[in-house]
Amino acid sequence: MGGGTATAAPMWPVPAPYPSSTDPQEALAGLPAGSEYVALGDSYSAGYGLSDPTRLPTAACGQSGQDYPHRIAARFGLALTDVTCGGATSEDVTSGHQFKGVPPQIRSLSARTRLVTLTIGGNDADLFGTAASCLALSAKGPVFSGRDAPSCRSTLVQDGEDQLGVKIQSRVALGIADTLAAVKRAAPNAVIVFLGYPAIFPDADHTPKGGCFRSALDLGTLTGSFPSNSYPFTNTDVRYLHGVQAALNDVSESAARAAGVRFVDVFSSTEAHSACATTKPYVSGVSLDGAGDLRRIDLEPGALHPNMRGVAYLTERVAAATRDLVG
Repeated sequence: MGGGTATAAPMWPVPAPYPSSTDPQEALAGLPAGSEYVALGDSYSAGYGLSDPTRLPTAACGQSGQDYPHRIAARFGLALTDVTCGGATSEDVTSGHQFKGVPPQIRSLSARTRLVTLTIGGNDADLFGTAASCLALSAKGPVFSGRDAPSCRSTLVQDGEDQLGVKIQSRVALGIADTLAAVKRAAPNAVIVFLGYPAIFPDADHTPKGGCFRSALDLGTLTGSFPSNSYPFTNTDVRYLHGVQAALNDVSESAARAAGVRFVDVFSSTEAHSACATTKPYVSGVSLDGAGDLRRIDLEPGALHPNMRGVAYLTERVAAATRDLVG
């Protein structure tokens, strides 16, 4: 045995930069091929629900080799370290250990990093957990999990005060601001692109006259089979959750402006392609998995997340911002 100190093997697959292409699709004057690119963020960055799992930083993250960071790296010939992870919060990016043995995402950054992309804030606001709890039996309710509540809004807005809205304006906004400041410190030589969330819930102009509701239950449910690509939200909650997304988008844009970071707003430009849309949606609808007696119901991976069309759109928007900043 040697006399050196033994080092324990890591408990998780350590992300290493993917090989950069020697013949990239595009060349950027300010970001040469082979430059270090680190992707941070949550499931919307990680391509949750898409094919080609990378199992990085750990399999539980649900990261896909089809996510927009992999596409950006391939387009510009960059050396990608992708530590995006489904369920990540701002704290998981800056200081938290989201899974045992997995370090905070920010530790992948250094003075060598030349490009950073991230999408964050949705889990701070519990936007996706809230949406999952808003699944309803009809366009007028009740919701599955609300003790016969007619809508999620009826439980979240009390005496005119929107509990989720207050959270977004305070704790969520602060978390995003702290994250952007920490990323700038950890990667002082990098261009940072902060990507917002595409519309999951449409605005009034893109809501069908009869509403968006598509039931997640049918006769097949009795045997444990559920409809695919459903949209089981009350008309009230479609309006309410659209407003929640708008508030999150606004605080994200404000935080980016204050930090001097490029914010890519994809919310308003995708309202015609939300999960409500039946033609060319960018976000998948709801597909459930569970028992026929409804005692256990889970969302299938990828529900209410960008589909392949959506990821292609996000890639184009991130590419345009990157090109504008360093091209």
